[in-house]
Amino acid sequence: MAALFKKEKKLSNPTKEPPTGKKWKAIAAVIILAVAIAYFLVLQGSKKTEEIVEQVEAFDEARENLTKVNMNTLQRAITSFIASQGRTPKSLKELQVFRVMAAEKYDSWGTEIKYERLSDDNFRLTSAGRDKTFDTQDDIVVDY
Repeated sequence: MAALFKKEKKLSNPTKEPPTGKKWKAIAAVIILAVAIAYFLVLQGSKKTEEIVEQVEAFDEARENLTKVNMNTLQRAITSFIASQGRTPKSLKELQVFRVMAAEKYDSWGTEIKYERLSDDNFRLTSAGRDKTFDTQDDIVVDY
């Protein structure tokens, strides 16, 4: 039985010859090709990442512009209130009673635009901005 095992071993381990020059060239070519493919895949991935970053920045800019449009619409409604009532509204709720308001009281991030009555003729509108937190650097503040 030991002899059978030894024969099996001999059959499963034939004598290996060292790779010839052609085999080394083929192995080197495969390695170089794999490295080149990996390089181009990484390069393509970084281009796609740049495109995504650009799209996100463009989307944020569009949101900011939409917020400014909403604030201008709200400003016109407040100006109309001032013209008819002779004063600024005490709050946006008072303005709602005077005029039906829809989405213009919200910024593009879904946060209600803050109204501050500064005087009978002046007021401030503030969007919390992208971070949805008031009194931070990304707030959009407009005095009228």
